[in-house]
Amino acid sequence: MLLGNYKLNSRWWRNCIIIVLVLGLFFRFYNLDRKVYWYDETMTSMRISGYTQTEVVQEVFDAGIISVGDLLKRYQYPNPTKDFNHTLNALAGNPEHSPLYYLIARFWLQLFSNSIVSIRFLSALISLLALPCMYWLCLELFQSSVVSIIAVGLIAISPFHVLYAQEAREYSLWTVTILVSCAAFLRAIRVKRLLNWGVYGISVALGLYTHPFSAFVSIGHGIYILITQGWRWSKGLVAYLLSSLFGLVLFVPWLVIVIQHFSKFVENTASVNSSREGFLPLFWGLNLSRIFVDVNQGISPFSPLHYLSAFLAGYALYYLYRKTPLDTWLLIITLIGVTGTALIAPDLILGGRRSTITRYAIPCYLGIQIAVSYLIATKITATKLDKIIVTRWQYGAIALFFCGIVSCAVSSQFPVWWHKSRSKSQYNPQVAQVINQAERPLVITDQIPGIVFSLSHLLKPDVHLQLLTKPKVPDIPNHFNSVFVYRPSERLQRRFDKNTNLKIEEEPASKSWLLKVEK
Repeated sequence: MLLGNYKLNSRWWRNCIIIVLVLGLFFRFYNLDRKVYWYDETMTSMRISGYTQTEVVQEVFDAGIISVGDLLKRYQYPNPTKDFNHTLNALAGNPEHSPLYYLIARFWLQLFSNSIVSIRFLSALISLLALPCMYWLCLELFQSSVVSIIAVGLIAISPFHVLYAQEAREYSLWTVTILVSCAAFLRAIRVKRLLNWGVYGISVALGLYTHPFSAFVSIGHGIYILITQGWRWSKGLVAYLLSSLFGLVLFVPWLVIVIQHFSKFVENTASVNSSREGFLPLFWGLNLSRIFVDVNQGISPFSPLHYLSAFLAGYALYYLYRKTPLDTWLLIITLIGVTGTALIAPDLILGGRRSTITRYAIPCYLGIQIAVSYLIATKITATKLDKIIVTRWQYGAIALFFCGIVSCAVSSQFPVWWHKSRSKSQYNPQVAQVINQAERPLVITDQIPGIVFSLSHLLKPDVHLQLLTKPKVPDIPNHFNSVFVYRPSERLQRRFDKNTNLKIEEEPASKSWLLKVEK
């Protein structure tokens, strides 16, 4: 059941979608500077500046006292001492992160100001490209402007997509490349021209240069073309293989780096092999619910949001399967299924937490949002259904949009949300407030660079830091009136406790993250 002949004729519905789009744009750019610049974002900035963690530790740790302003200027923003080659070398040390977003961000910051707002503004701008790309993909799939408009509305106000639109990370760009790749793939099949397959090949390369999991999207396309062409050798299959090979050839420069640094790749991704406490399906339900409604809900098995979201997604996929031809529903199923299987199967067989990391499943969430958009579009434009049922579906669609709006409004007011890792960021705003209010403060810590950078972005430039690698009590200059210890390791805290000349007390507002030193 395709909707090519239907349009949203109701002025009320058109105005509703316009409001949703405007609010989606607003929330993407709102309070960009008030959200904690957390660990992963500081790693983005460090690599853009051309440094590795090892270099930072060698140059700054155990090297005396440094001001926050000097630390950030050198290691968090591009500077004349490090060029694009240094950025590439820093990225090579983390080959699990494809380089495209980081190189774009480096170029962006060199053109504009060095600030948190500037780099997050780039991510928000990139996220806007997902809206026309989603429209294009749905047109290729359904030949329906109604489905396309509903899908654009859903992704515009999705709390998940809004959160990552404000992150100095590659995930808004990855969303765009996924949508472009799928749309270009369908167009190449529909309009069998060399140019279209060339565009698809380029989209494959762009996807891989943005995120390695783009390979799962391309594999899904291969499964799609095999099934739709009857499991036989065909011109379409040959064109797909050649264009995919073309994309892979374009990706070879970075693939060589990944192979050369494969041990680093394995080391840097080893954390996903650690199992998470809790029942895996509860995490899946929680993550799924966050694409529609996000009020910082937990993984409680009694949360109705998990079950409502799972039911909506399941019914939408079933409805899509029943009402659309194979070449429509199969693309959505492969988009969801290949990535989903790649994340879930290793966790079930080997253990780990890959499938609990929300951002890894972006292809799955896009597929589910498209299926839900088709369900809503067909129900609110149905002519054979009872008017009462159509009205109920219209109210349901409005409720879904409203949930997204409320979720974005709520999360926009908090400096730390679930995606910023509470264990690394939760109390940094309170800690920074205490330090910034102190007179001539010195902060001592043996935390790793990313943790230090995250706090530093909240501190005044004239605050001074003494960074340690060894758990020892440093000499404290007399000209600092206020001395703090930030999140000391157990060994460092024991050293302070044993020092009879110093007394450390916990700052009440910091939830034990900050200790004050009294001489």
